[in-house]
Formats: sequence, structure tokens, C-alpha cells
Amino acid sequence: MGFLADLLPRVRAQIRDPAYLDGLPETSPRRAPSLRAAVNHARDGWAVLVERKHESPGSSGPSLPFPPVHQFVASVRAGGADGLSCLATGPAFQGSPREVLELVRESGLPVLFKDFVIDPVQVEAAFRTGASAILLIARLQTAGLLDHSLQELSEAARARGLEVLLELHDPGEWAVAENVTSDMLGVNLRDLDTMEFRPEVVAATFQLARGRHPLLGLSGVSTPAEAQRYRRWGADGLLVGTGFARASDPTSFLRALRVPRPE
Repeated sequence: MGFLADLLPRVRAQIRDPAYLDGLPETSPRRAPSLRAAVNHARDGWAVLVERKHESPGSSGPSLPFPPVHQFVASVRAGGADGLSCLATGPAFQGSPREVLELVRESGLPVLFKDFVIDPVQVEAAFRTGASAILLIARLQTAGLLDHSLQELSEAARARGLEVLLELHDPGEWAVAENVTSDMLGVNLRDLDTMEFRPEVVAATFQLARGRHPLLGLSGVSTPAEAQRYRRWGADGLLVGTGFARASDPTSFLRALRVPRPE
């Protein structure tokens, strides 16, 4: 059984818990800034988004360092982050919507509500946290793991004022992108079934996506060279999580990902 097929029943159990929305305000705590605009207006046309999470199931090693939220925000601000992401998934990642809310309140930056979204209740949770955008994953639809189509979830998100980042993994998912309303596209280096990195597949996916903006590279960045690879493929920016969390000097690490435009 692949990672997604194992994870999704646990996600369903989390969101069906009557306490899932506990601790969230009845309405959004702020007028959320646009994540799309933050990417589009990033310095030198290159956006860097930073993810806050406890665990990285696809990587080896112990649990990630998880500093207090004020310390995390100070580091990403000093490093010049354009926006943030926060895991809301409990199973395998130890996240929750309440952590998204905490990050929204502390940072003031655009925040991506990152989850394996399969139900409108997660859209409601994202809205109540004050997140700017929500992640939808094409693989969930192509693998037949959804009860609601991605377009239905996208419409629910946009009705709540949330932007949509649609994540792709390979060229076979491109048909989903053509039929789901989204504000941004992202290409994930990691295959969510095997949890392996597949650079050659991602390069081919970026080729199909050329001309679609904003376009982000997702995961697999621990060095400036890996950031540069995404820029060479045609990304407008990247999302980094584990590399930032494990860096001995997270602020300097983040600054180093401000890679120059390829010649």
C-alpha cells in the first residue's frame, strides 16, 4: 500500500471527529493577504515560501526541530520569506488547524493551509484560521481517493475567499490542472505514493506547465543548487520545509535560496 492510500483513512477519521473545528473562531480572524500576489511581486521574480511542520515522513532522521512560533516567524522574516505554509494534517505529520491559526496570528504573512484536502469541512477550517490559500492535490483525484471532486473543493474554497494552490506530480496529472480552477500551480518533486524524489518526471511536468503562472517548486530543497534547479525548470518560486527546519542557521539558509535568474 502506498503512502497516500495508507494516510487517507486516517485523515478521514481526523476530519470526522466532532472536535475537528474546536478552537477555531466562527469566522476568519483577518482579511487574508493574497499568496498569489506575494509570489507575483517577489523580489527578482523569485518567491520563497517556508513551511512549518513537526514531521517529514519522506525523509530520514528524527522529528524536525519545532521552535516556538514567535521564533520561527522571526527567522523567516529575517530570511526574507514571501509567505508561509503550515501543516494541518494530524496523521503522520502531527499538525492541526489550530497551528495554522497560531501562525496566521503571529506572522501577518500569507499562509497556505496545507492538508490532504478531501472534504469541505477542511475548507471551512482553512477559512476559520485566516489562511490565504488552500492546497489541493491532483493525485488524490487521479488515484480515486476523493468523495468530492477537486473542482467542487476549489469552488468551496473560492466561495470562502481562499486562493487555491493545485499540486501536480507528473505529466499524467495535467488533465486535472486543465479542469480545476486554481490561482497557482505547484509541482512536487516527491511522489506521494512512494515518497521518492523523481527529478526527471518533475522536469517533464514543468515543461508542460510553461506559460502558466505563478508556478512553484514543492519539496526537495536543501541547497541553493536545488533551488536553482527549480528556477531553471521555470518555477517562479519554491516551498521549503525540512531543509529550513534542519539548517544550523535557518535565516542564512533561507537567504541563500535567493538564487539568481538563470542566464
